[in-house]
Amino acid sequence: MSLRRWGRRIAVGIGRRVGMKARKYVAPVLPFVATPLAIGAGLSAGALALFFHIADDVRGQEGVWRFDHDGLHLALSLRNPRRTALMKIISATARPDMMITFGLASLLISWSSPLHRRKGILLAFSLAGGGAIIGSIKHRFARERPTLIEALAKERTFSFPSGHSFIALCFYGIIASWWMRRYPRLVDRIAVGFVTINAVTLTGASRVYLGVHYPSDVLAGYAAAIPWLTACLTAYNQYERRTALLPPGPKTEN
Repeated sequence: MSLRRWGRRIAVGIGRRVGMKARKYVAPVLPFVATPLAIGAGLSAGALALFFHIADDVRGQEGVWRFDHDGLHLALSLRNPRRTALMKIISATARPDMMITFGLASLLISWSSPLHRRKGILLAFSLAGGGAIIGSIKHRFARERPTLIEALAKERTFSFPSGHSFIALCFYGIIASWWMRRYPRLVDRIAVGFVTINAVTLTGASRVYLGVHYPSDVLAGYAAAIPWLTACLTAYNQYERRTALLPPGPKTEN
């Protein structure tokens, strides 16, 4: 037997033993680690860490300067009349005030239907609560709007973080969760995820393209939205599970 084959057999044997040891210790923990709640908690923790990292750089006016500078100048180089018209439409559809109004309207419409009432409450609460959160953060940091390139839209609020990005992630994330629960096939979930990611990404990109946000504002808006969206969806799912365990109410005769 050659030395190479002998070494390969030893490596395979060691790999099998390590794999069996790992399976012995990992398998009992996996059901608790791979749950949606645990994954959501991990994503939320990472998103919060990213947000505070960006916030520290913004407060100190360093770290993100090059990232913001290059992002805005890239947006300027991509401008043309057709793209500008498209970006204005995309940005307008994700205005926080419009999204919050839509959430409240959906709550009023769905209130008369017990089947959809909880969904209306979730959408209205997540958008209205998210608007309050993003507004308080904006006033806390009071970052002025970009002046490196010409702004193609008028904004009266502060820049950090992006309210459009925050609200868009919450809105499209909730819609995507409903669609994925209704159509559990992998192909359908991939399609819904693809559309959702593109919608959220285009919303943030439109704000940089129009010159009303720094790229770090958009990134921070996404990072701040993930924990809030996770909390809203977790509360909604827990409420549905507990409601499903309750005994059915008495039937009323007509």
